[in-house]
Amino acid sequence: MDLAHTRTGAGEPVLLLHGITHRRQGWDLVAPLLAREREVWAVDLPDHGESPDLPPGYTGDIGPLADAVEAFCRAQGLERPHVVGNSLGGLVALELAARGTVRSATALSPAGFWSRTGRLWARGVLGGAHALLAPIPSARLRQLLATPVLRTALLGLLLAHPSRMDPDQITADLQGLSHPRSSFRTMLAHLDTWTIPARATVPTTVGWGARDLLLPRGQSKRLRRALPDAAVYVLPGCGHVPMGDDPALVADLVLAATRPRPA
Repeated sequence: MDLAHTRTGAGEPVLLLHGITHRRQGWDLVAPLLAREREVWAVDLPDHGESPDLPPGYTGDIGPLADAVEAFCRAQGLERPHVVGNSLGGLVALELAARGTVRSATALSPAGFWSRTGRLWARGVLGGAHALLAPIPSARLRQLLATPVLRTALLGLLLAHPSRMDPDQITADLQGLSHPRSSFRTMLAHLDTWTIPARATVPTTVGWGARDLLLPRGQSKRLRRALPDAAVYVLPGCGHVPMGDDPALVADLVLAATRPRPA
C-alpha cells in the first residue's frame, strides 16, 4: 500500500502518525521543528487523508494499520525508523515497538488504555462529534470556527487552546470527522479490539496531555502498569492533540526521545 506522505529534513528518519479521522497535516506545526535535526515522514494512515482504502473485510483492529506502515517503510527503504503517533497513531506506534520493527516509539495520548467506561466515553464523543458536524457545509463550518468562542465550543474536547489554531487548518482537519472514510464506523464499533501492545525492547516514550478530555491522563496509570519500561511525561497545557496546543513542546519531546541513548 502506497501511503500518502510528506518528507522533509535530513538525519535519522522519524515517522509521524495521526489519530482517527485526522490527517498527516496535523503535524504541520511540529514537522519543521523536527526537520532541523531529523528526516521527517508525515504519513496518512490507510483509509485516512489521501491514502488508499483499507482492504474489504476490515474488522476494526489496528493490526492492518501497523502492517501497512511496515510495508510502507520497506517500500521506502526505511529500516527501523523512529515512530511517533497521536491517539490511534500512538497505539500503532506502540504496536510497532512491540514488534521490534522501529528504532524507538513515542506515543502522544495513545488510545487503547481505557476502562470500559473510558472506551464508551471515547466512542460517544467521536460519534457525537461526527453527528454534529456532518450536516454543516464546509463554508459554514469555516465561519463558525472563525469565532473564538464557537471554536472553543466545537473543539474543546480535543484541544486545550483551540484559539491558537488557524481556522482554515481546523476546518480541513475536521473534514475527516464530518465526512469520515468507511473504516470510521467499523473502528468505533470495535474499539474493544484495540488491545494493549506487548512490552517493547526498544526505547518507548509517552506524552499525555494534562488537559486531555477525550482520553483523560488518568489512563496513563494503566499504561504504566502494562508498559513499565516506558518513560511517561505529562504535557502541561495540552489537550488530546498536543501538536496543535504546543508544537514546540511536542518537538522537544520527540527530539529528546529519538536521540541516541547509552547502553
